[in-house]
Amino acid sequence: MEKRNRDGLTESEFLAKYDDSMFRHPSNTVDMVLMTVSQGKLKLLLIRRGNHPWIGQWALPGGFVEFDEDLDHAVLRELKEETSVSDDFYFTQLYTFGSTDRDPRTRVISTMYLALTPEENIMKAKAGDDAAETGWFTVTRTVVSQDDNHQTSKLCLDMDNVHMAYEITDRAKRNYVETDSRLLEESTEELAADHIKAINMALDLLRNRAASTGILFNVLPQEMTLREIQNAYEAVTGHKTDTGNFRRDIKKMLICTGNTRKVSGKDTALYRFNPMFRYLEENL
Repeated sequence: MEKRNRDGLTESEFLAKYDDSMFRHPSNTVDMVLMTVSQGKLKLLLIRRGNHPWIGQWALPGGFVEFDEDLDHAVLRELKEETSVSDDFYFTQLYTFGSTDRDPRTRVISTMYLALTPEENIMKAKAGDDAAETGWFTVTRTVVSQDDNHQTSKLCLDMDNVHMAYEITDRAKRNYVETDSRLLEESTEELAADHIKAINMALDLLRNRAASTGILFNVLPQEMTLREIQNAYEAVTGHKTDTGNFRRDIKKMLICTGNTRKVSGKDTALYRFNPMFRYLEENL
């Protein structure tokens, strides 16, 4: 027997009478914090907006989700349309930004993604759709002060003559972190919308997982030397690490390929990430 609601309608009858114009609809977007490591530095892909709002300002690549489109498919489409980066990258949902005043056009709820790609994709990036240009910015973040409940950092984005510097204040609440940002006077330009908060959050996730999961290897080639891995780790975390201890720990996550590469005239062993690492760790 079909279930009926309090008006006596079955589900099919309810759906036939349903009027979605009864409610205002927010718009939905996806935005990507796409990073890599190049020449020992953490890099972030930004696009310069070619249209209002925030015309001429640097922003994360992204755009509106089509009505019949899954979120992950929107990520793939928008990256291809705006930056021409269409394959060989990792992505995962980061956070949903939904402040009522975050976009002057209408109510826009954005699902932010962390995306990672090997250095070789740097050369593939070029502007498309409503992006005026693309640029790979060096990302640095240093802690200015901290205590048990808050942390103040300086987060900088640099490319050529463009310098954007923000003071970031993170405050620990009961079950979330409240973040405020302030553009510093030394900046030559300003990032669009609330994207600086997404970048700060992506840095936290990447740094926290770099040593304990395989996420770091998404910015590295398929085969790599131990030095390349350490350089990438130091670029992501923002600090130097002891070589002996690092190599001892990281080898637990690696498989030696048996191949070598000439480095400073010497044959250097090449490794690849062991995709079974997390399974083996959990089941030992």
